[in-house]
Amino acid sequence: MEVVNRRKQAQAVLHPSLNPLFEQIWKTKVSPKVHHFLWRCLSNSISVAGNLHHRHLARDGSCLRCPPQEETVNHLLFKCSFARLVWAISPIPAPPEGEWSDSLYQNMHRILNINQYHPHLGDDGMVAPWILWRLLKNRNDLVFKGKQFDAPDVIRRAVEDVEEWRQSLQRSFLPKHIERSEQQVIKWKQPPHGWVKCNSDGAWNAERSKCGIGWVLRNSDKNVLWMGARAIPMAQSALVTEAEALRWAVLSLSRLNYRKVIFESDSQQLVSILVDNGDMPILDPIIQDIKFLLQHFEQTKFVFMHRGGNGVADRIAKESLSLENYDPKLYSIVPNWVKSFVELDKL
Repeated sequence: MEVVNRRKQAQAVLHPSLNPLFEQIWKTKVSPKVHHFLWRCLSNSISVAGNLHHRHLARDGSCLRCPPQEETVNHLLFKCSFARLVWAISPIPAPPEGEWSDSLYQNMHRILNINQYHPHLGDDGMVAPWILWRLLKNRNDLVFKGKQFDAPDVIRRAVEDVEEWRQSLQRSFLPKHIERSEQQVIKWKQPPHGWVKCNSDGAWNAERSKCGIGWVLRNSDKNVLWMGARAIPMAQSALVTEAEALRWAVLSLSRLNYRKVIFESDSQQLVSILVDNGDMPILDPIIQDIKFLLQHFEQTKFVFMHRGGNGVADRIAKESLSLENYDPKLYSIVPNWVKSFVELDKL
C-alpha cells in the first residue's frame, strides 16, 4: 500500500493538476482573446514549430531565431533568446534563479501570480500576460510576414494593449441609453471608387441540424452586384460558421474575377485572426484556404463591422436556414425577402 501511495505521489509531482491554473486564467484581468490565448498555452495547442513537427505538419521544429532549439510553447514565451531579452527589459522581475524555468506550468503560474510574488508592481504587473500575447504575435509576424520588431517595441505594444483594454472597459460602463444611441448610428458604408465590398455572415443555432451562410457584394454606388445564400451541415460553433461564410465569399469572388475587394464581417475574432495572423486550430483549414485564394486578387482588405452595419448579410444567412438542400444559391437580382434591408443601407 505504501509503495502504491509513493507512486501516486511521484505521479502527482510529474503530472500536477492544471485545474487551478486553468481556473486562474479566467480570473486574470485581461481581454477575452488573451484569456483564450492563455488557455491554449496551458493546453499546448499553440501552433509553434515543435508542435507542428510532432503532428507531421512541418519538416522542421526548430526555433527561427535559435535554430538548434526546438520551438515549444515554453521556448517561444520564456526560453528563446528574444523572449529572454524582452523579459529582461520589461517591468516584470526575473525569477529568483535568474532565468525562467524549463517548465511551462511553473512559468505560467508565476505570470498569473506576479503581483503576489511582487506586490510593489501594482498595475505594472498587468502587462505580464500581454507580453506573452505580443511574443506570439511578434513570432507570427516574423514567420508569415518577414517582419521583425525589436524588444522595446514588444514591450511598448504590450503596454498599449493594456491601455486599450482599460479604455474598452470604461466604455462598457457607459449608460445604456448612450450605448444604444451609438449603435443606432452604425451603418453600412459603400466602398471607395474602384473597389467593391463584400459583407458575409453566418447563422448558427445549437438546436438546428444545419447552419446558414450568406454574403452580399456591392459597389461604390451602393448597388448590389451579387448575393450568395447557402445552407451547410451543422458547424462546431458560431465562429466556424462565420469563417465558412467568409471562405465561400472569397471563393465566389475569386471565380467572378473581382480584383479589389473589401471583406467585412461582424465577427471581430475572425477578422483579428486574419489581419494579425492569429492562431486557432479549429479554424486553421478554413484560414489556409482563404489565404490561398487571396492570390487571385489584386488587393484585399478584411474589416470588422458591427452587426448594425451587416444587416443584409445577416438576413441572407438567416434565410439560408430555410433552404431544403445544401446547393449554393447565387443572385444577381435582389430577392424580395431582402429588398427592405438593401434599401435601408442606401439611406
